[in-house]
Amino acid sequence: MDSIVDLHISRYEPNGQMAEHRHDEAWFCLVVDGTYEETVLGMRNEHAPGDLLYCPAHAAHAQRFGHVGARKVIFAVDEALAAILAEHRTRMDGRPLLRRSRRLLAMGRAIVDAMAVEDDFAPMSAQALALDVLAETGRGLAELTHAEPGWLRRVRARLHEDPAADITLETLAKLAGRHPVHLARTFRSFHHCTVGDYARRLRVERAAHLLRTTRRPQLEIALDCGFAGATQFSRSFRAVHATTPSAWRQAMR
Repeated sequence: MDSIVDLHISRYEPNGQMAEHRHDEAWFCLVVDGTYEETVLGMRNEHAPGDLLYCPAHAAHAQRFGHVGARKVIFAVDEALAAILAEHRTRMDGRPLLRRSRRLLAMGRAIVDAMAVEDDFAPMSAQALALDVLAETGRGLAELTHAEPGWLRRVRARLHEDPAADITLETLAKLAGRHPVHLARTFRSFHHCTVGDYARRLRVERAAHLLRTTRRPQLEIALDCGFAGATQFSRSFRAVHATTPSAWRQAMR
């Protein structure tokens, strides 16, 4: 049961704001009440009850809460459970995991009720429910993967094939056989980010890998990964990792 770590309930004041900040630990957050806007790793999303989110360790994020504030169930997982989630390709890159899920909302409110009992068994009960949340999330993500249209999978495969390639939305739309507007809207509904955000993250993550594993000059890495130059590379890298390529490379050594 210790695979669920530091489970707690957080409440946020109406119309409150949290400036950009980072945590040393990664967290799962399940919204049970209220709404808010969050910017994390260069992506902006509106969150509401039934949303399950994952904030990676050291990811810069900022939040702005709605007129009723918000309440969230927050927890972390140990290394063993994190490895299981990764093995099953659970998406843990800062994008929302599931959104507006009635089942997750019911589970989240059950966790709140369990924590309110305040006896010796409350933590055990709440942690078991949190494991159920993750299991339900895994099933939900699998359903979304199966539901993703074949033409949209072809678009993603094209992006992964050569992240450095300069490819337009119109070109991807022709590949998919869909109108660019329809492609953009459908992509965001499945992946909770724009096509451009997705492509940028692929480039940045490849660059981050090269920064960590090689001694190649930064400009050479930037150009190899499809960036126009040092300025664009630094701006894009900062949008994802909230730090410069130089500082990130130094921190990884």
